[in-house]
Amino acid sequence: MSSSRARVPALLWLWTGPFIVVAQLVSKVIGEHAYRTWMRGELGLVENMTVAFLVGALVCALLCLPLRRRVRSRLFTPFLIVMALGLFFFAGEEASWGQHWFGFAPPEEIALRNDQGEFNLHNDPFFEKFLDQLPRTVLTLAALVGGVLGPLWRRRRGLVGRDFASASLHGWIWPPGECFPAALMALLITLPKKVADLLHEHEGYYLDISPGETKEYLLGLFLFVYLLALYLDLRAEAELTR
Repeated sequence: MSSSRARVPALLWLWTGPFIVVAQLVSKVIGEHAYRTWMRGELGLVENMTVAFLVGALVCALLCLPLRRRVRSRLFTPFLIVMALGLFFFAGEEASWGQHWFGFAPPEEIALRNDQGEFNLHNDPFFEKFLDQLPRTVLTLAALVGGVLGPLWRRRRGLVGRDFASASLHGWIWPPGECFPAALMALLITLPKKVADLLHEHEGYYLDISPGETKEYLLGLFLFVYLLALYLDLRAEAELTR
């Protein structure tokens, strides 16, 4: 198993998560209008950065496809295809397929069924459980197992890098340590609001920064860092074996 690999920039994996929390808190100090204008809503920073992460992750998955023959595992190509399709759908749904960017109105029959009157499926009462709640739960589990517990377990056993020559998916599928901050923050970001709701104590609650949307931002960052690291590792492997 190779111990050396290309590194994901720390500006991305370490600081981009805390940045969005600080930026939202600062905007709330400035005023609710500033917070709503800059951070919240479909044209706010949180929503659009989430889409940017998902698109970046999609690009990385597509860049890995031409290098797939460097990986012995037969599950690698199907994994990339599933990831690419999921990311395409996730990004499109998150952006309401460009509705707010281009200013078009969704068909009336879709808008009337949609919780937010948007051109997407995940806010439709019929599809919500399958296209919103289920994917969110799966990604949360992926962040817990792959992003938090996995790196800790691998580090304890002295496992580093990837083994693309292995026929097992364990040689390449585990997220690297760079995924840990985004994954951990995604798991923790909703806890303060849940505790405040449980205790009915909202006075002096300073983390009311749309934890649901912030969690999606962090999960998008987790996916981007994961697939960027996978692409960089695969590209480095290809350069070594030329």
